[in-house]
Amino acid sequence: MGAQTRWIYPPIGFVMNVALGTIYSWSVFRLPLEQLFNWTTFESGLPFTVFLALFGLTMPMAGRVMGILGPKKTALIGACLVGLGWILAGFVSYTPFPLVSMLLFYGVIAGTGVGLVYGVPIAVSSKWIPERKGLATGITILGFGLSPLITAVTATYLIESQGVLQTFLYLGIVFAALLVALALPLRFPAEDWKPSALAASKKVITYAELASKDMVRTRTFGGLWLTYVFGTTGGFIAISLAAKYGCEVCGLTPALAATATAVFAVFNGLGRPIFGYLCDRIGPRIIAILSFLIISVAAVTAMGATTLQLFLVSFSLLWFSFGGWLAIAPAATSTFFGLRNLGANYGLVFTAYGIGAIVGPVIASYLRAVTGSYAPAFMTTVLLALVGLVVVFLTYRVPTARLREAAVVRI
Repeated sequence: MGAQTRWIYPPIGFVMNVALGTIYSWSVFRLPLEQLFNWTTFESGLPFTVFLALFGLTMPMAGRVMGILGPKKTALIGACLVGLGWILAGFVSYTPFPLVSMLLFYGVIAGTGVGLVYGVPIAVSSKWIPERKGLATGITILGFGLSPLITAVTATYLIESQGVLQTFLYLGIVFAALLVALALPLRFPAEDWKPSALAASKKVITYAELASKDMVRTRTFGGLWLTYVFGTTGGFIAISLAAKYGCEVCGLTPALAATATAVFAVFNGLGRPIFGYLCDRIGPRIIAILSFLIISVAAVTAMGATTLQLFLVSFSLLWFSFGGWLAIAPAATSTFFGLRNLGANYGLVFTAYGIGAIVGPVIASYLRAVTGSYAPAFMTTVLLALVGLVVVFLTYRVPTARLREAAVVRI
């Protein structure tokens, strides 16, 4: 597999991300685990939190590991950890402290594995398809966003028929086999490889090639990191509130609210390739501005969304923009800082996602509890988006020549 079949890498990454994105289906595991072990709602949410924390913390390390071992070996190690974590989670009832064991097996081991694997197909697709790296990345991570549509249904069926712990075991075996098989063809192109003249003629992009130590010294990195936090924080606020808002404000039944959430997940997934494609065509600066404008309008609309129609429109746009940031950030990282060190560089940028994952739900829950209203959470989303617009205007530029390497790369 090589230059003639380079567009196979985004679909490979898509399938890998369907497995990795099962974390977004955690809600279907919570009630069965609470009933089995008499856990509280807080306790059943801890594995999800630990998993996301390890996922985000591992990404910077994963980029460095990829630079040393290469994409295939990095993905293989991560695949084994993902499978091992899920499989071991199926045996927590045999341990003295099931919750602690679940945090270790699922949260730490599986979360670390996902952190190792996640960036690999992104880097591989971007390097093989540099003239359409935004679209290639968007297709790759589309699987992560759409994963709940597949994995939540599958997990629910297995839980009902086999039990929740057996479900962890079966999914762990499937994930290990699938991820290992898909990791085998992953590799980078040769250092001197260039896309064909036809492909290269579609888009010419000039950028600096910066190592991580130089990247973090730039204003561009600081701006990209902050806007990634702002974009994902607003998205996580919408994700954490969606079902409850639909029931409490719009008067939806739980079943209809769940259906609406599935619709939002589709928009979350579609935001990735669409925003990635637009980054290729227009550039990440303009698309980041567009995203914050959409977030602002959608959040203002959500504050008065008392009908099903407004609820669907406002939350769909919020989830759509959230998914878009998962494509904007890697596209901007490669555009501003180059492809050579993309794995390590995006690993550092991705820590902003971890901050958003923690801060967003906390803000939403706290403001709702203190004020008794959802409006302050959405007003916070608007304020973050407006600040994000200012930061984009001030910082989204190719780093100054002082921090570039001598050669400027042209694709």
